[in-house]
Amino acid sequence: MRHGQADNNVNRVLVGRHVESHLTAFGIQQVEDTAKHLQHIPIDKIYVSPVIRTVETANIVSEILGIPYVIDERLYEIEIGKLVGMNYDDVINQYGNLFLKFYGETETTLSKHGVESFSAVKRRIKALMDEVAERDHDKNVLLISHLDPIKAAISILVDLSPKTLYHWHVRNAALTILKHESKIFSLSGVNIMSMHRYLTE
Repeated sequence: MRHGQADNNVNRVLVGRHVESHLTAFGIQQVEDTAKHLQHIPIDKIYVSPVIRTVETANIVSEILGIPYVIDERLYEIEIGKLVGMNYDDVINQYGNLFLKFYGETETTLSKHGVESFSAVKRRIKALMDEVAERDHDKNVLLISHLDPIKAAISILVDLSPKTLYHWHVRNAALTILKHESKIFSLSGVNIMSMHRYLTE
């Protein structure tokens, strides 16, 4: 599950891991809506990124489902280094489309800005997925994270070009469903949310 809409999403500001950006009123509504759908699934465990917008999301989900959550740093937002605090459009105007370059597996341009590589994000997400599959193989586990860690999980299972990854939008508070059967992960659903949201967002 991606966190609900936060202030940085509305303002198109890159806040990364350490600048606080809280859920908007609409974001809280999104999370409550998704959490109510999750009541129909027996969720056994919840793991959450340490960032405030994911923790706020987890607090809502945890209260509705009646399940405590555990912080796991592998679900962290990407490290964006010197780009913290910049507006999305200003980055493109100043440096070109670094966001498209980010998804290139061998891309090194972003390292001079202190940006974590997409391959590094994939490694930490893959390590968590494998651990959860081993430890919680008979359980339904909810991971609450961010746009790029979720894209990383998808790209571990599906061979996607950098351009496709760049244009693939993961909605706030939407679910990405991964199944683990016979020691193999498969992608069962992307952007799962209430039907009315497909018409309005």
